[in-house]
Amino acid sequence: MAVPPAWASLLAAGQHRHPKSATLPTGGPLAFRYFTQEQVATVEAITEQIIPADEDPGAKWAGVVHYIDWALAGEFAGLRPSYETGLTRVSMLTKEVSPKSFAVLDFAVQTKILEKLESDERREGNGVSGQEFFQLVRRQTLEGFFGDPKYGGNRAFVGWKMLKFEV
Repeated sequence: MAVPPAWASLLAAGQHRHPKSATLPTGGPLAFRYFTQEQVATVEAITEQIIPADEDPGAKWAGVVHYIDWALAGEFAGLRPSYETGLTRVSMLTKEVSPKSFAVLDFAVQTKILEKLESDERREGNGVSGQEFFQLVRRQTLEGFFGDPKYGGNRAFVGWKMLKFEV
């Protein structure tokens, strides 16, 4: 996957999970507005591939999937067809290697699937290519991880703290 060089160590450390990856801060879970539970699991796994947990929490703990979900339920509703096409493509690529869902596969297997997705220029009907979908999710993952928490991501200012941005 094409990521900034500074994140190469994050991807290399993808097998090491930060303890906060699996736990949410107190206050209860946020409600999803657009995604189904299966879509939540898939998008959350994709975002955790893009910003995995290491010594710092990753995209999953930061709630990036909430940012994307809320965006699709609101002002970015026009991107819904891109997500539907893209998630279908992820599912198809996953079925080529396993009968399991993308979200439950090993990190390394997920990485290989996303590498295929990132280089997939084929379009399904009028939808986006796998490459375009990956770029969209990557961009929204960064927005959700480093953006203002009021939009659903960057839980507990984790992205800002990583950048040493004064909260």
